[in-house]
Amino acid sequence: MAEEEIEPEDDAPEGGQPEEKGGSGKLVLLIGLINTIGLLAIGAYVILGGGGGPQPMSPIDPAMEGAIDNTLPGAPERPTGGPGPLVELGTLVVNLKEPTGDRYLKAKINLELDGEETRAEVEARMSAIKYQLTMLLSGQRVADVQGPEAMESLRKSMKRRANAVISKGSVTEVWPEEWIVQ
Repeated sequence: MAEEEIEPEDDAPEGGQPEEKGGSGKLVLLIGLINTIGLLAIGAYVILGGGGGPQPMSPIDPAMEGAIDNTLPGAPERPTGGPGPLVELGTLVVNLKEPTGDRYLKAKINLELDGEETRAEVEARMSAIKYQLTMLLSGQRVADVQGPEAMESLRKSMKRRANAVISKGSVTEVWPEEWIVQ
């Protein structure tokens, strides 16, 4: 009634070649063993301090000390006196000038003043200073507020804008305490 298929008795696949049994399993085991030994050797090298670690710095030759330039490009000038009094301007949140309009900057700013006598005028003119800094920051693009050079340039611009508002004393530095671009 029904025809039965007769299966060949030898273990040859359809191609007619007999299979090698266990050869590929041994190769995988050997490769895994070699990898494990290699990883253990690298771990031991790192843990035991291979490579000697960082070399100690040599002392500066006093004759060469004057030749070293300690200023970095874009770094603020070194202050000559002690720090002046700080006035917290607060947190400014501004939309950045982007085509999509969905990017903003959140900045918490402190103003360093030249002396205590300037504090009263800065506090009296706080709204005008915040307005000037908000106008400056809201006119920036994302690329203008990211990176150390951009931030340093904005600090100088904010200092100029704040000093334009007050008549007695001056703002010596603008210190961003928080600077978040989203």
